[in-house]
Amino acid sequence: MWGLLALAGTALAASLEAQVQDAARRAVLDTADREGWVAPELQFAPLVARPAPACAGGWDVTVQDARSLSRLRLAARCAGSPAVPAQSFVLRASLSAEVLVTRQAVAAGQPLAEGDVELQRRDISQASDALGRLEDLLGQAPRSSLRPGQILQKRQLAPAQLVKRGERVRIVARSEGIEVQGAGEALDAGARDAVVRVRNSASGRVISARVVDLGLVEPVR
Repeated sequence: MWGLLALAGTALAASLEAQVQDAARRAVLDTADREGWVAPELQFAPLVARPAPACAGGWDVTVQDARSLSRLRLAARCAGSPAVPAQSFVLRASLSAEVLVTRQAVAAGQPLAEGDVELQRRDISQASDALGRLEDLLGQAPRSSLRPGQILQKRQLAPAQLVKRGERVRIVARSEGIEVQGAGEALDAGARDAVVRVRNSASGRVISARVVDLGLVEPVR
């Protein structure tokens, strides 16, 4: 009799642990999909076995904190039976995926280009802000220099300054299929789409212009 009860408790525990791991897996893989990590592979450290109370209505498992893969916090509550004690779980997981790494050294402030990076499979268990999509690099530059083979992370990047104060820029104005170009001097620094002041070299007039590309601006109408 007691043996059968012990087996039943073990089965309940195994079933609940599987449900907890499944909920954690879905949460982590949803994050991987949002971040653009390619072909994510997730592994869990074994849970310490413990008996689970009987729950006739089944368990509702919720993820409470998935910010750190080394400490995924989940809770299980017995549906329709508030008297059954809630169960808390802390899981440890490791995650690898194909993410963007640098092909070569990149200087601080240098705008990143497609040729600077490549996809490689890496362990990103401690790099929750790793980048997986090339479009996330557009208009970005590293805050500090990057070494070859380094995982690119959001925290390392800032909008690249495509125009620097005091440098010569090209002014391009387009209207009804007509393009007019001129030279100017940037009076402000700016990233892509920033509006800066530019002094027209020919007229001396100061205009407002939007940064389009490296050293290139267009007048704001």
